[in-house]
Amino acid sequence: MKRKKLFKSKTQLIVYSFIYILCIVLFIVISKIDFNKTEETESKRFSSIYNLVEEDNLFVFSNATEVLNIINGRSGVILMGFPLNKWTNYYASILDKAATSVGIDKIYYYDFLQDREENNGTYETIVNKLEVYVPVDDLENREIYAPTVIIVKNGVVLGYFDSAAIRKGSVKPEDYFTENERTLIYEELKTALKEYID
Repeated sequence: MKRKKLFKSKTQLIVYSFIYILCIVLFIVISKIDFNKTEETESKRFSSIYNLVEEDNLFVFSNATEVLNIINGRSGVILMGFPLNKWTNYYASILDKAATSVGIDKIYYYDFLQDREENNGTYETIVNKLEVYVPVDDLENREIYAPTVIIVKNGVVLGYFDSAAIRKGSVKPEDYFTENERTLIYEELKTALKEYID
């Protein structure tokens, strides 16, 4: 009885050997990739947008769906703002320090400007879910303003902070955020965040 050859030709042997070696090399390369670098990259990206925030910060980029999921029953600390709003830069810096001081490991950042302008359905659902907190304008419309911080634990809102967003008027953020005002905001956030982690 003749033994069947595994490979029909030397070329086929070389091709299969090459593919086998390539698979092993790819497996080794993929196993050495540090997938935790995405958080580091996000924090650096956030500090490049908001220059008052340290490079080593707690912010992770989020979207309307994730924010809605938190409000609907999960837990999280959420900063809603957008880069064109200078007030968000100041508030993000204070929030990051307060959250770090009590041991929070993540703050969800949601840039909601485009969703608000387009009347995105998920954004509108967030507004409706938070209707007892969201201010009403002169035309009886409810809108979230930047910066807004929402602290949610198991779907229960423990804190909704938008005082800097609605007090602005004609004051510039650099004039509003005095040392005293920053300390007051820091202590207010820290107290709410302690309740969140307890």
